[in-house]
Amino acid sequence: MYSLEDITLEHPRISGLQTRVARVGSGPIALFIHGWPECWYSWRRQMVALANAGYTAIAPDMPGFGETQALPSIEDYNVTRIAGFMQELVDHYSPGTPVLLIGHDWGAINCWQFVQLHPERVQRLVIMSVPLRPVADVPPIEFLRGYFKEQFFYQIYFQEPGVAEAEFDEDPEGILRALYCSPDTPRHPPLLGKSTSEGGGWIGRLGVPKEQPKWLTDEMLDYYIAAYLHSGFAGGINYYRNFDENWRRLLPWRNSTIKCPVLFIAGAADSVIQGADESALRGMMGRRIPNLQIELLPKIGHWLQNEAPEAVNEVLSSFVVQQA
Repeated sequence: MYSLEDITLEHPRISGLQTRVARVGSGPIALFIHGWPECWYSWRRQMVALANAGYTAIAPDMPGFGETQALPSIEDYNVTRIAGFMQELVDHYSPGTPVLLIGHDWGAINCWQFVQLHPERVQRLVIMSVPLRPVADVPPIEFLRGYFKEQFFYQIYFQEPGVAEAEFDEDPEGILRALYCSPDTPRHPPLLGKSTSEGGGWIGRLGVPKEQPKWLTDEMLDYYIAAYLHSGFAGGINYYRNFDENWRRLLPWRNSTIKCPVLFIAGAADSVIQGADESALRGMMGRRIPNLQIELLPKIGHWLQNEAPEAVNEVLSSFVVQQA
C-alpha cells in the first residue's frame, strides 16, 4: 500500500518549462490539475488513493505556480498555450495512451478546455467544483462588469495587471487564510464594503477567519505559503486575465459533445455551484455530456479534496472501478 511518504518530486522540462511534478504509484496515468491558489500538494491524498487503485498518479505545478516556471507574458496564459502544456505532460508520461484526467477549480476549467481540444488524450474525466456552463454570447469579463457594475468582484479586480498580485505578495498568509475556509468558518466583519468606490483590495473584503478549519493544518498552510513565496501570485492570476481571449478561441467548440465518461463532484455548499442540486447541474451539463455522473457532498465547500478527502476518495475510487 502506498502512503503520502511515497510521493516523489521530479523536475522534467515540459513544453519548454522547468516543471515540478509529484508522482506516486505504477500503472496507467491519472493526471491531476490543481486550481488557484493551490499547487500539486492539494492532490496528495487523492494521488495516494489512486496509486492504491493501480494508477500512476501525476500532479504538476501548473505554469506560474509553485516550482514550475512562469510564462513570459500575461497573454501566454491562454487556453492554447496551457492545453499545449497539458498535451506535452500526457505525451511525456503516457505516450500513445489516453489518461484519466482530474481537475479542480482553475484546474477544472483547464480540463474542460483540454478535453474539448484534445478528446483523444482523455479516457475519463473527473471535474471538481466548476461545472461546464453554457457558453455566453458575450465575453465573460464584459458580462461580469455589466452585472456587478460598481460592486467589487474578485475576477474583475484581477484584470488590472500588477494590482492583485501586489496585494497578495505582500500578505500571502492573509489571502490564503481568508480563502482556505469551510462554509461555516466564523469570520470577523470585513474591513471594506462591497463598493469599489471604497478602494482597497480583496483581503479586507473577505473577513479574517476567527478560527482555522480543522482540515487546514499548520503543515498544509506552511506548504502553500512557501509555494507562493517562491512563485508569487502573478502567474496564477494571469489565467483569469485570459478569460475573454479563451472565450473567443473556444467559440468553435461551444456546442461540442464530451464523449468520454465524466464524473462531476462538488461540495453542496460550494458557492461556485450557486445552490444547484443534481437536477439543475444535469440540466446545465447533460446536453453536452451524455455520460455524466454527479456527486454532491453535503455541507462541504469549495476545497473538497482537503475538507472531505475520505468522501472524495471513495467517490473517485468507485468511478475508477465502474469504468474499468
